[in-house]
Order: sequence, then C-alpha cells, then structure tokens
Amino acid sequence: MKPEISVDKDAKEAQLLGSTKEAIQLRMAEIRGELLLRKAELQGRIREIKATESAKEVGGKHLAKFGAFYLCLLVLAFLFSVQFTNGENLAIVATLITLVVTQISSILKGITDVAEKRDPTELMHDIVQQQLENEHEKDS
Repeated sequence: MKPEISVDKDAKEAQLLGSTKEAIQLRMAEIRGELLLRKAELQGRIREIKATESAKEVGGKHLAKFGAFYLCLLVLAFLFSVQFTNGENLAIVATLITLVVTQISSILKGITDVAEKRDPTELMHDIVQQQLENEHEKDS
C-alpha cells in the first residue's frame, strides 16, 4: 500500500505544481496586458497634449532648442562672407547681419514670452465676476 500512496501523492504534487505554473503564467499575461493598456493610454494622452498645443508653444519649444544654433549660423555666415567682400562693402554687410540677428532675437523673445495680452474688457469682466462671487460667498 505504501507505493500506491506515494504514487498518488506524487501525482497530486505534479498536478498542483502544474496548476500553480499555469496560474503564474496567467497572472503574468494579465499584468502584461495591463501594462500595454496603460502604455497605450499614456501615449494617447501625450498625442492629445501635442495636438492641442498652440503654435506659440510649439514655436517656443523649437526655438528654445535651436534658436541659439540659428543665431550662431548667421554669425558664422557673416564671418564667412567677410572673406569674399571688399572693405568698402563690409560695413553694409555687417549692418545687415546685425539687423537680421537683432530681428531674430526679438522674434525669439516675442515667441517665448509667457505673458499673453488680454482684452481690457475681458479683464474687467473677470474682476466683476470675482467680486460678485466673493460677495455671494460672504452672504452665504
């Protein structure tokens, strides 16, 4: 009788180990699925944020990355062009390049400035609304 109990016990252990292994694999598949779903949701939110960005925000980000490069490129172009211009035209070229660099710098500043101008009537409307809300809260 002892060998039969041993065989039966071994069979139960094998069945238990098999079902545990399957349960672990099932749980791992569930976790992978949850991670893929979460990743897809986050990528969707990132795409949504990028799609709703204003042109000013996109331009500001681009110029924050490459604005200095553009200015350096213009200065290098000036230095390179100096080699091929005669002394009489050097002042003209220098003036033009200075104007271009100044204009690009002001454009960069205008794009990257955070404060947006608002219509004075909108500001007054917001102030009146805030005052009315404050008075209503005091009365309540």
